[in-house]
Amino acid sequence: MIVLVVGGAGLVQDVKAAGADKASLQSVIGGAKKEGTLNFYASSAMGPKGAIAIQDALNKKYGVALEFHYTPSGSMTRDVAKVATALAAGGPPDWDIMIVNDAHYNTLTKNDAVDRVDWVGSFGLEPKSLYYGGLAVTVASQFVAPAYNKQTLKPSDAPKNWDGLLDPKLKGKIGVASSTHHWARLAQLWGDAKTTQFVKALAEQKIMKGRVPEIYTRLQLGEVQVAATMVDDYIIVARRTGAPVVFVENIDPVIVTQWLGAPLQKAKHRNAAILLTVFLSTDEGQAVWEKIMGQTSMYIKGTSAYKRAQKGTVIALDAKFARTELGKLSRKYGKMLGYR
Repeated sequence: MIVLVVGGAGLVQDVKAAGADKASLQSVIGGAKKEGTLNFYASSAMGPKGAIAIQDALNKKYGVALEFHYTPSGSMTRDVAKVATALAAGGPPDWDIMIVNDAHYNTLTKNDAVDRVDWVGSFGLEPKSLYYGGLAVTVASQFVAPAYNKQTLKPSDAPKNWDGLLDPKLKGKIGVASSTHHWARLAQLWGDAKTTQFVKALAEQKIMKGRVPEIYTRLQLGEVQVAATMVDDYIIVARRTGAPVVFVENIDPVIVTQWLGAPLQKAKHRNAAILLTVFLSTDEGQAVWEKIMGQTSMYIKGTSAYKRAQKGTVIALDAKFARTELGKLSRKYGKMLGYR
């Protein structure tokens, strides 16, 4: 496995977040029992039944009786901004913990919205799973790569690598999602000049545009033959439902985004938020998350994501790059593709 982190230690600058006090699991369990509740924000794909399944598994493991108040995501960008605004005004956030992607945690950490916890020293979490100076913990990894409809395009005719997306035979048959940060993440390895040249050539392929769900639907229906990037959430859905959508095999490099979790500043139920984060880093937590969401953390040995990450180059988001380049390049490539 090659986990690309451009610019040095961007993911784990400090194993212990600055200002984090030592704690014990038993003290957190005791505090969570007194709190009794957790206000929990996560992907709408989880659904209420999924949230209850996680609640019940956590309660069983730690002998608590927490009641989860689950909020399904709408616009994560909007809701992350809402938290930052509430804290800046001196008020508490609506949620104790948000499980959102690494780019959104860039916003949260920049606005000092994430509480400091000694994840490694106090709870034994894997140091490599920590992002943004040890503040946030990887809950699950989301792999991103080109995908195709195996009924409308033979595997032998599918792209074999990223440059295969530029094959003239695919002109007018490629969907490109509005997730333009995918191309910015590739630029961590390729550099801006190469990525700019690639995106410019991709835009000339008479692409179809839309949000990820729309591109997936068009791919499933055969309206496009290839999706330039597709998140593994939909590959998992396709596998479960029998839809003819698959990843391009052996693509290298593979982009990976991370779903992160941590208690928010001024959380009303801080101990419960810590306990959930710790639980989702255990074998039991990973198992229930995979059953519901189909994903695991690539930093926990033995998980499906860990095994997937051993197969080639994996591009993880560097914190410094997220701070300085991700937004700027996402907008640049988006404009080139006809977005924004």
